[in-house]
Amino acid sequence: MVTIDHWIGQKNVINQFRVALEASWNTGSRLPHMLFTGPPGLGKTELAHLAAREMGVQIHERLAQVVSNLATMNGLLMQVQDKEIIFLDEIHELLPNIQTLLYRAMEGQQISITRRDDQSTLTMPIRDLTVIGATTDEYALLRPLRDRFKLILQFEEYDVDSLTQITLQRAHLMELYLDDGITAEIAIRSRGTPRLAIRILESCQRLASSLGTATITSEQFQQVLQLDGLDSLGLANNEQRYLKALASKVGEPVRLITLESALGIHRRTIQTVIEPFLVKLGFIERQQTGRVITEAGLNHLGMDGINQDDNGDEEVAA
Repeated sequence: MVTIDHWIGQKNVINQFRVALEASWNTGSRLPHMLFTGPPGLGKTELAHLAAREMGVQIHERLAQVVSNLATMNGLLMQVQDKEIIFLDEIHELLPNIQTLLYRAMEGQQISITRRDDQSTLTMPIRDLTVIGATTDEYALLRPLRDRFKLILQFEEYDVDSLTQITLQRAHLMELYLDDGITAEIAIRSRGTPRLAIRILESCQRLASSLGTATITSEQFQQVLQLDGLDSLGLANNEQRYLKALASKVGEPVRLITLESALGIHRRTIQTVIEPFLVKLGFIERQQTGRVITEAGLNHLGMDGINQDDNGDEEVAA
């Protein structure tokens, strides 16, 4: 079980969190309301659970989409005891009226309930609790709610060294033994995200279990990569297919609708799942007229770039 002293990476987040934790220990008070922001898979949920363990209190975890009406939010707020934690994952998905209810409860430590019979309003106190929200879209929150969080902790992507340590730590907990260099290879393919490193590690464990062993050799790791369809940077099959589709029209913008038809993948998936990491790597450019593969993208595919033939036309050198 990971404790605050065993946390790897996110130095700024952990330093701020540690100060808040020690202040609560010393004063006997609850943790302040906190908002965890950043891309998915960086440990926001794990830190919320760690907060509950370190404080020795219960955590009440909800996905914001499930808290779909005022009655559900009121019921959640009423069941929590002093110093306990409400953790709302993807908190930006709360409806505006529920966000309003929440920030008023956080500020006034009370809720208002409308009676069904005469529509009168009954005000009820709630316990001295902590709200922790996690979001990938901080500015989708109503500003009054965002302002009620005393700590806003920004999670950032992990470097390869930190991911290597996390992978080694998790492999030890799983009692899985990896040949030298495999943890670093996993880290390189994890896109700065521990969740992806753990996913690859779990694939290694499945292969090891199928072979009746607790060890993964370098050769077996290559088999894992082949089974998962991952290349040297961790690009999955659909991302590799996407790049190859653009490479076949190198120098010519390809419209999103054309890619959707060619790949058989919905355009929303292309825009939100496939393209962001490729843009970050500098492998593609999104233009008004379509998508274009860059020289870096061609190089990753093992192509030299764009050459000119004798007639001045462009062709791809493989």
